[in-house]
Amino acid sequence: MRLNGRVTLITGSSRGLGREIAISFAREGSDIALNFRSNSSAMESTIAEIRALGRRVIAVQADVTSRISVAAMFREVIDEFGRIDVLVNNAGINQRCLFHEISDEDWDNVLSVNLRAPFVCCQEVFPIMIKQGGGRIINISSVASQYHGPKTVHYAVSKAGLNSLTRVLARYGAEHGILVNAVAPGIIMTDQTRSEFESGDADVVIGMTLLKRPGIPRDVSEACIYLADHSHSYMTGQILAVSGGAYLG
Repeated sequence: MRLNGRVTLITGSSRGLGREIAISFAREGSDIALNFRSNSSAMESTIAEIRALGRRVIAVQADVTSRISVAAMFREVIDEFGRIDVLVNNAGINQRCLFHEISDEDWDNVLSVNLRAPFVCCQEVFPIMIKQGGGRIINISSVASQYHGPKTVHYAVSKAGLNSLTRVLARYGAEHGILVNAVAPGIIMTDQTRSEFESGDADVVIGMTLLKRPGIPRDVSEACIYLADHSHSYMTGQILAVSGGAYLG
C-alpha cells in the first residue's frame, strides 16, 4: 500500500471529491482525519467505510475560514494521531454566474473558502510538518484557473490564486522536506456537479476537452495518491491538471 502508516487530513471531506480522496487514501493504508463544516450526517457512511478498510479515522468539525477553528482542528488531529503527514486542501465552493452578477458578498465568500482557507491551513500545518521532518500538501485547484471560465469569474480567480500560493509555498517548504503541489480537476461527475450536467453547462466544458468526456472522482484521487506517495521526492510547486486536456482544447 502506497500510503501505509501515513496520517492524512482532508478538508471538506463529507461528500464529493473529498469523500473519494479519503476512501482512496484509506485503501492505500493511510489513517484519515475528515473535516466537515456542517454536514455531519453525511460523514457516518464515510467513517464506516474507512473503518471497514482497517484504518483509524476521526471526523473534525471546523470552519476552515476561521483561524481559531482551524488551529483547534489541527490540535485535535495531533492529539489523536500524533502527526500529520499529508494535508489535502479540498474544501471549496463554486457559484456559476456572469461577471456583472457577482456581488461583493459573493466575491468575499468564494475567495474566503477557496483561497484564504488553504492559506490559513498551510500556515497552521507548516510548523507541525517542520517539527516532524517534512510532509506533503496537496491543494485542490481547478482547470477553471487555467482556461478562465466566463461563468465562474470569482471561482477561476480564487483557484488561480491557489495555484500561485502552491508555488510560493513550495519555495518555503523545500528546505524542510515539505512538498507542495496542486491537482486541477476538469469537469468531474460528482453530486456537487450534478446541476451542471442537468443544465447542459457541462457539455460546453466537455466539448473543450481533448478526450471529449468527463472525468470520474477516481481520476482525481489517483493523482492525489501519487503526490502523497513518499516513494517520490522530486516534484514540488507543480499544478497537475486532471482535465482530459480541457485547457488545450
